[in-house]
Amino acid sequence: MSRRSACFHATLELDPTFANCWAELAYAYSVEACNGFGDDVLTSIENWRMAAENALRLDPTDSCAHACLGNVRACLGDLEGAERAHRRAFEYGSNHAGILTLLAGSKALVVGNPAEAIPLIERAMRLNPLAPPWYFGMQGRILFVAGRHEQAIAALRRSSPESPDVLMFLALSYMATGAAGEAARATARLRAEFPGISVERFITGYPVTNRDALLAIRHGAELAKLP
Repeated sequence: MSRRSACFHATLELDPTFANCWAELAYAYSVEACNGFGDDVLTSIENWRMAAENALRLDPTDSCAHACLGNVRACLGDLEGAERAHRRAFEYGSNHAGILTLLAGSKALVVGNPAEAIPLIERAMRLNPLAPPWYFGMQGRILFVAGRHEQAIAALRRSSPESPDVLMFLALSYMATGAAGEAARATARLRAEFPGISVERFITGYPVTNRDALLAIRHGAELAKLP
């Protein structure tokens, strides 16, 4: 269990009816699943599903819970259910910058129309001009799968350098621009600092079910010799 998940569990021991805390716990498990922070990706996915469903039982309008449920449905192979949940997330969170950022990543990598991803995250950043670093990490992966590699690097460099998924997409993006040395440095750091993550773990735990995104990530990983 990650430190973040443990904090949410401690809060829920005090108030198990705190719906948004369940939703944030679901998001924490989703981060755990794709970044290799947990011992077993399937356990992380199951905990993620249960937390999202608990949140929605308590508050059916929680946009974060719907966004998290959408991606975990895709992890479980239910792409139609994923799209339905994402539509509900947008319905309840259409003016919430963080929700729009999550949904932009889902449109680019999971299900929906990838062409909508970049305008959606740009809208999120207009809504929150003090965007936290993780917005730029999401923007970077969206730009990478769109083939806009220089812009992806610029966005990722504004994100959290200690995040394994950011390092992974930096390596992919550098390699796509021919910056093999920078790609090698990002890959070496990823191997040394985050041995639990791999490209396939990210694909399974995010999940990456959009065909073009899947091909771009796997091709880039082969070139960059990512684990």
